[in-house]
Amino acid sequence: MPSYIDEDEIENVKKNDVHELDKHENDKNENDKNDKKRLDEFKESSDNISTNASGPTHHIDWSPENELIMVEWCDVAQCYKWLNARAHTKYSLMNAWFTIPAIVLSTISGTASFAQTSLPVAYQVYSPMAIGAINIFIGILTTVQQYLKIAELNEAHRVSSISWDKFARNIRIELAKKPDERMDAGHFLKLNRQEFDRLMETSPMVHEDIIKEFSRKFQGAPGSIERKNFEELRKPDICNSITSANQTRHPWYLELNKSIDVFDNTAMDEEVLKSKDNLIKMQQRRINENEAELKQKKYLEMEQEKRQKEFDEMLERQKKEVENKYKENVDKINNYINDFENIYSRKPLKDELFESMKVIVPKFDLDQYIDTVYNDKNNIENV
Repeated sequence: MPSYIDEDEIENVKKNDVHELDKHENDKNENDKNDKKRLDEFKESSDNISTNASGPTHHIDWSPENELIMVEWCDVAQCYKWLNARAHTKYSLMNAWFTIPAIVLSTISGTASFAQTSLPVAYQVYSPMAIGAINIFIGILTTVQQYLKIAELNEAHRVSSISWDKFARNIRIELAKKPDERMDAGHFLKLNRQEFDRLMETSPMVHEDIIKEFSRKFQGAPGSIERKNFEELRKPDICNSITSANQTRHPWYLELNKSIDVFDNTAMDEEVLKSKDNLIKMQQRRINENEAELKQKKYLEMEQEKRQKEFDEMLERQKKEVENKYKENVDKINNYINDFENIYSRKPLKDELFESMKVIVPKFDLDQYIDTVYNDKNNIENV
């Protein structure tokens, strides 16, 4: 018995693999047709939202409660749109990792089947085993891909992302209009509720790691604007966010409580009224004290600014006086230098200038003039 795989078995494996690939392509084409059909149905139902379709006999006006429902649905739809788009990207990459190796290996296997006779005789014994191993690996790869339903999930998430995006966009456009320019609130709510239920039923499940990525990406740092927007966003239940129905119920009971409070106020005795008056007076007294404190604080700030301004003006005057005094002393020094030059036909040396002017000009101004203006070297050259 030979130790290699029979060629008939190899051909059978290849035929089975080709049959599996053809079946996979047919399933994919069928799924594409179904998805396209669902998209057309959704497009038709969504387009009807913007037109006046047949609805209830009585007209329902828009109210804050109706808008709150639509805002919640729109927020949830935007979240599902991002989650499904991210899942589509993930499954698209996985589908490529399964499909491309199968295509490459199938091509190599088919080419090797025709070229094995051209191999050296020593290698022809092993070529059927290699080709058979490649075909077996291709079959395993294709079977695992079909079992995991990667292609189906990839397409389902893509269609779901498009559907949720269109659903949210229709709501945003309608809410952006004035209430009198919108279609009937009852009919609009009915259509969107049906579409919301349909999308919830047909959308595939999102993996846990994508939900965690959604939270990390949008929640932002504590105290930031991104965190505030993330907390205000109405997220779906799969994002670990469950909101009590008490937050969305109609506040009709508040009006009932107001009527009860009015009745109780009419039956209130004089002692309760007196206590309320005392409370009002005490609050008014605190307000007056706070106003007086604010006025005092403002007065002190103005006085501080006034004193600071006077101090700055005094410093400026002193600075100008010093500058003017220095200019006068410089003029005296220059006059002495000119007189000295007229008599001796040269400028005085530093020592001569210092000895002659130290009585007339303050020492600080004289030193400053000699260090910054007077040049001994030029004076020596002029001697």
